[in-house]
Amino acid sequence: MFMFCLIFKASIRDYILLVVLLLIEYAFKIGFNYINSISYTISDKFYKNMFKILSIINFEFDFLFVYIFFDSLFEINIKYFIGILFTLLIISIFIFSYLISLNLKYEILTFRIANESDRESILEIYIEGSNALKEDGVDQWQDEYVPSFKDIDEHLGIDLYVLEYHKRVVSTVCLVEGIDEDYENIKGKWNTSIPYISIHKVATSNTFKKQYFAKKMMCYVENFALRKKCDLRIDTHKDNIKMKNFIISCGYKYAGEVVLQGKLERLAYDKKVV
Repeated sequence: MFMFCLIFKASIRDYILLVVLLLIEYAFKIGFNYINSISYTISDKFYKNMFKILSIINFEFDFLFVYIFFDSLFEINIKYFIGILFTLLIISIFIFSYLISLNLKYEILTFRIANESDRESILEIYIEGSNALKEDGVDQWQDEYVPSFKDIDEHLGIDLYVLEYHKRVVSTVCLVEGIDEDYENIKGKWNTSIPYISIHKVATSNTFKKQYFAKKMMCYVENFALRKKCDLRIDTHKDNIKMKNFIISCGYKYAGEVVLQGKLERLAYDKKVV
């Protein structure tokens, strides 16, 4: 668009407006790219609301660039309208910046190691997950294998993590470092090598379903593994279609079949991180 304005000899006023717009858009895109890079650390609802405002701002930018182009061709005199639109653009950017500064600290997700105060919340999420699997006809987390306080206490303060939103536990996961004996005898072949982190007991509260918290948590898991310089491995029941689709959507590749605790057949997946 800038080259078009040069070719068709835009007015000095248009040049000034163009330069100002380019500077504003450049600064705006730097901020946007940063927010986009940390999108997994904020709630999906907040992220989508930001995009709605961004679409309006992008439209205003595009319209002003189009005006400069056509004004250089036809000398259209709509400066008052452009003045109003430019003012709206500045106001939109100000509102966008204000909303971010006002709400971002409340919409940031926290991924941390679980503590004693999380036990009840984690168990509730486990029970919800067990009931959901039962409804889907999946023989996983059923009967004596339903997660309990004993399972939580075994990993509490060691390798049990939670994702927190508005000071509420929304998702949980267990990240076990080191050799997993059950993963040593795989019917197939791992795509990754040692060292690795085994992912277990991925679950999200029913209250926060369809808000992509589980996927955001998996981004945290990848960053965690990257810092540890480890790859990732995970397994699920062959009938757990939802979990299989979720694992694949997170970029994991099928590796083969493993047997947990000597009798629980599972499908195994892994992902190269380092």
